[in-house]
Amino acid sequence: MKSEERRAGRALLWNGVQKVLSKALYLLGTLVLGRLLTPQDFGLVAIAAVAVTTAMGATETGMTAAMVQASVRDEAHYDLAWTINVLRGVLVCLALMLAAPFIARLFEDARAVVPIRLLALVPLLSSMASPRLADLIRELNFSRLALIGIGNVVVELGVSIALAPSLGGTAIILGKIAGVLMLTVSSYVVAPHAPRFRLRHSAGRHLIAFGRWMFAIAILGVTSDLILKVIISTRLGVASLGLFSLADKLAETPNQLANEAVGAVAMPLYARLRTDPVRLTAALRSHVTALMCFLLPATALLVALAGPLEQRILGPAWAGTSPMVVLLAVGYLFELLFQAIVPLLTATGAVPRLFLVDALQYVVLIGSVAFLSGPAGLAAAGIARILASLVVVVAGVWAAPPIFKPIAGALTRTGLVLATLAVLGGTLAWWAAQWIPGAAGVVCGGALGGAVFLGAAWLSDGAFNIGIRESLGAFFPVLAPRARPQSA
Repeated sequence: MKSEERRAGRALLWNGVQKVLSKALYLLGTLVLGRLLTPQDFGLVAIAAVAVTTAMGATETGMTAAMVQASVRDEAHYDLAWTINVLRGVLVCLALMLAAPFIARLFEDARAVVPIRLLALVPLLSSMASPRLADLIRELNFSRLALIGIGNVVVELGVSIALAPSLGGTAIILGKIAGVLMLTVSSYVVAPHAPRFRLRHSAGRHLIAFGRWMFAIAILGVTSDLILKVIISTRLGVASLGLFSLADKLAETPNQLANEAVGAVAMPLYARLRTDPVRLTAALRSHVTALMCFLLPATALLVALAGPLEQRILGPAWAGTSPMVVLLAVGYLFELLFQAIVPLLTATGAVPRLFLVDALQYVVLIGSVAFLSGPAGLAAAGIARILASLVVVVAGVWAAPPIFKPIAGALTRTGLVLATLAVLGGTLAWWAAQWIPGAAGVVCGGALGGAVFLGAAWLSDGAFNIGIRESLGAFFPVLAPRARPQSA
C-alpha cells in the first residue's frame, strides 16, 4: 500500500475517533442543556452565535486552508498567517462589542446584547492559536489535533452544564469561551511556534490569492445564515428560532461529523495526490463509499428516533422539534455527493466553481424560506433545506472535475443496497424505541439499528460484492477482502 494511503488511514482513525466522540458529547450535552434551559435561552444564544459567525465569515482570510494547500512554506508565511488571524480576531471582537445593540434590534430582542458581547471574545481568543497547526493537517498528523479537540469539547460542555442552572443561556457562552481558551493554549503544546508580528505581503502572495475565494465562500455562507435566522426570528419569534437552532444542530450532526472526520483528511490527501489521477480516483471512490456507509444509517436512525427524542428526553417545552429534525436530516442527506466534491474542488484550486455552487444553494434556501414561511410556518425551513440540497448536489456534480462523474455512477448499486439496509436499521430502531420505555428505548433503538446495519452491510458486501471492503481496504488493510485461492 502506498505511504500516503497508510498515513491517510491513520489520520482517518484519529480524526474519526475525535469527531465521533466530540459529536457524541455535544449531542449528549445539547440534550442535557435542553432539559436545563428553555427555547428562549437557546434563541438568545443562537442570535449571538449567528452574529459572531457572520462577522467571522465577513473577515475570513482562508489562511489555514491556504497553508495546507501550499507546497512551500517558511517562517515568513507562518508569521504572516498568525498576524493576519490576530488582526482579524481583534477587529471582529471590537466590531461585535460596538454593534451588539444594533444586532439585537435587528432580531427585535434587546436581551441579546450581553450574549453577543460575551461571545465576541471567542474569535479573539481563537485567532491567537499556533499557525503551525496547518502543518499537522498537511502532513496528516491528526493524533495531536484529536487530543486537543476532545479536550476543548470536554471543557466547553463541562462549564456550560455546571453553570446552566444558575446562569441560564449565558452558561453556554461561558463554556465556549473556556473551551476555545483551552484550545488556543494547547495549540502551542502540540504545534510549537514563536509568533512574530509580520505583514510583509511578498511572503504570502500565494496565501492571499488562494484565501480570497475562501473568504468569498465564507462570507456568502454566514450572510445567508444570518438572513435565514433573521427571517425566522422576525416572522415566527425568538422561541421558534431556538427550536429551529436545536433541531438544526441535531439534524446536521451526521453531516458535520462526516465532513469534519473524513473531509478534513480528504482535502490534504487530495492536495498531495492531485498529480496522480489513478490514486486520486481510488481515494475519491473510498471517500464516497465511506460517506454512504455513515450518512445513510445515521440519517435513518435520526429520522426513526426523532419522535422519542422529543417526547422522552427534550420534554414538552420542545414540542414540534421532531418534524423539523426529520425534514432537516433528509435535506442534509441529499448533500452526500457534494460532501465529497467540496474537498476535491478546494484541493485542486477550483474554488471559484465552489463559490458559484454555494451561491446557487443559498439563493434557493433563502428564497424558499421567505416564500413558504407564511403558509408553512417553521416547517418552511426544513422544506427549503431539502430543495436547496437537491439543487446543490446537481450543481456540484456539474462543477466537479471529470473524474468524479464515473465514480458516482459506478457506486449507484452500492448506494441502493446501503440505503435499503439503512431503512431496515431505522425501522428496527423505531420498533425497539416503542417497546422499551424512557430514554433507554432511544439508546437501545439506536444501538440495535446501528448494529443491524453494520452486520447486514458486511454480509451483503461478501455476498454481492458491492465494494465496501475493497474501497475502505485501500486505507485500512484489515478491512480489505482476502484474495480467493486460485484453483490448480
